Amino acid sequence: MSEDNPELADVVRELVEIFPGGVDDDYYPLLVILSDVLSERNLGVAVHAAFGLDPYVARNEAADACAGNRPSRRRIEDLRGRMTAKGWSIIDDED
Repeated sequence: MSEDNPELADVVRELVEIFPGGVDDDYYPLLVILSDVLSERNLGVAVHAAFGLDPYVARNEAADACAGNRPSRRRIEDLRGRMTAKGWSIIDDED
């Protein structure tokens, strides 16, 4: 993965550093944040590489988190702020 897509490797590295014990309660807000910066396929790859979760399930859960069961804007922004404070540097290039 890192040789073929160094940007995705950076995402995985940062996720592992920010969430060393896994993601738990922040999972759905994280999926929304990742959906802003990754393709559907790369989101699944990154979640699998960082947390060992099924990439196809993660993709489906991300779609759900971005549509019908979206976490509150506050939860998403709180998590984004905590991630940034811990070194998250991946941003949406369309911002």
